[in-house]
Amino acid sequence: MSDCLNVSKSMELWGRALELIPGGCQTASKRAPAYALGAYPVYVDRSAGCRVWDVDGNEYIDYVLGLGPITLGYCYPAVDDAIREQLARGIIWGLNSPLEIECAERMQEMVPCCEMVRFLKGGAEVTAAAARIARAYTGKEIILNSGYRGWADVWTAQHEPPSGAGVPECLRGLVKAFPRDDLDALRALLTKWKGKVAAVFVDEAGGSEAPREVVQGRRELCDEFGVLLCYDEIVTGFRMAPGGAQEYYGVTPDLACFAKGIANGMPLAAVCGKREVMQTATDLLISITYGGEALSLAAACACMKEYRSKPVHDTIRAQGQKLVDGFNAIAARHGVQFAASGPVMMCQYAFGYDDPGLNADCMTLLLQEMAKRGVLLRRGGLLFVTYSHDDEAVAATLAALDEVMALIRAAVDAGDVKTRLEVQNVVESFRRF
Repeated sequence: MSDCLNVSKSMELWGRALELIPGGCQTASKRAPAYALGAYPVYVDRSAGCRVWDVDGNEYIDYVLGLGPITLGYCYPAVDDAIREQLARGIIWGLNSPLEIECAERMQEMVPCCEMVRFLKGGAEVTAAAARIARAYTGKEIILNSGYRGWADVWTAQHEPPSGAGVPECLRGLVKAFPRDDLDALRALLTKWKGKVAAVFVDEAGGSEAPREVVQGRRELCDEFGVLLCYDEIVTGFRMAPGGAQEYYGVTPDLACFAKGIANGMPLAAVCGKREVMQTATDLLISITYGGEALSLAAACACMKEYRSKPVHDTIRAQGQKLVDGFNAIAARHGVQFAASGPVMMCQYAFGYDDPGLNADCMTLLLQEMAKRGVLLRRGGLLFVTYSHDDEAVAATLAALDEVMALIRAAVDAGDVKTRLEVQNVVESFRRF
């Protein structure tokens, strides 16, 4: 297939966006040059199930899925019906919505650590709120953290400019990083800062699964040193299992943060945990106007009903396994240094040549050629699967990949991968630290 994908309307809109919006869009991971600019869509017009249609009229099977919030599928009837029904009643008031209670009760039933919960709007908000609650509850300031927790100052203080610019110097040094699967490194930090650590924050399965003995060992270390354990379940929550990574591993944290899959794309996030710890938030200034916004709460309640009554997670796991197995088998058959790995509900994938530049060009070629064949993948991110990814979609995806891997092998052998690219300036995708 040699014809270029028509993305002319997308490119025209992107040019206008750069004049109006810093970075061109609202989310760092959605910046167009991180995909395959010029050979990949930038703007979506509509969506349904596991498919999206761009502004140029092209149809795709989507595995980017809003960067993870879509678990059931786009325009999922039960969720959309709940939103429409609530819209007829109202969106937000000066008083509270009963849905706050219903949603909290449903989370309490599903999430092992959830004895009390507060609703906010985004992942950065709830991880920042969890840090404040942990510090207030313990009276200690240092946080030990593994992974990316969002853009709030409490977390960005770990990073050097440019991403860490604008953060007060007084915050630097209060968050100490550790490798997720290294219990010795965590013990060393807990020992060095003994009596000063409020909590350990971690995502147990972001792109790769932490070994079960490490997950259990981390819980034991936190208990030994008397510090709180907080799970970032922004990605794993309602995707890895109905109750998130904590249900999957059978290890209960003291606090946990949820977003993304909680409401199938509606803007809602939650910080929850043990009653004794969460009660601390009663007197803390953690408050937003839209915490009780009813459309998102209605969507979340509908999602949790579906998670309880339908084989959502079994389906996501089964379809994800087919994709991971298919990706690896196809790459091996064509002799391409490429592998998919990690949790099958949200696997990661990468080229494995010795030359980093070749790997980057191969990834661009993969995105470009899969988009031509009606499949959207993401550079440097996870491959998400929904309840709506049926056997037909999986088969079509693997058929497209088979063609593209043959093309990539030929390009690598000929040494002309870069000359086959139809893209403009490509930059690395937003990186989780």
